[in-house]
Amino acid sequence: MGRIGFFTAASGVIAYQTGLDITANNLANVNTYGFKAARPSFADLIYTKRNNNIEEVQTGHGIKIDKTDYMFEQSTLRHTERMFDFAALDEGFFAVETPSGNTAYTKDGAFYMTDIDGNGSWTLCDSKGSFVLDYEGNRITIPFTEDENVDFAALSEQIGTYRFPNPYGLDQFGDNYLIPTGSSGEAFVDDTVTKKQGYLEASGTDVANEMSKVIEYQRAFQLNINMVKLHDNLNELVNNLR
Repeated sequence: MGRIGFFTAASGVIAYQTGLDITANNLANVNTYGFKAARPSFADLIYTKRNNNIEEVQTGHGIKIDKTDYMFEQSTLRHTERMFDFAALDEGFFAVETPSGNTAYTKDGAFYMTDIDGNGSWTLCDSKGSFVLDYEGNRITIPFTEDENVDFAALSEQIGTYRFPNPYGLDQFGDNYLIPTGSSGEAFVDDTVTKKQGYLEASGTDVANEMSKVIEYQRAFQLNINMVKLHDNLNELVNNLR
């Protein structure tokens, strides 16, 4: 007996399991500042003709995850009243130098000042220990001395903001960081991006929408699992008849 039905159903199991994983990650980050929810796009696999004389009659061979897009719509701004918190509006991003030396981009503007060398030279970092970069891609030295307050106006002007030709093509790097791909294009400086000081951008996860996706993917997953079991039982029955 042919295995086409088995593999067709198996492709659906794999695709919808991936969809559930993506949705679960969105829900897990519902309270992560600057997080942007991902949306999987499904695509059909190849079709074959059942009858060479009838073009309209074709057999499908399952589905796959074609791509994963990130939704960069402006999220709600939350007023923290903390002067080291910043929100880059719309499709603007902050750039950071990660501990491994790579440049990544983020919407999470919860920053801190740290004296990494213990010599009184304060730099701007995020909560993961990455250095926040200015418009020229350099680390930001905070205008601060022990007998003076931080010049927050000067600090706000130093923090660089960046854009991408196609932000929907960015890829996740981990720790709420994004990195450019061939689809997104390279980052470019854009000092016209609005920065809101004392605010953080909330997560872009819509709980109601994500829960509806969980139900949709779970039912599709169960249907394909049942198809796999049915086809396996049919194969066993045919083999026992031989």
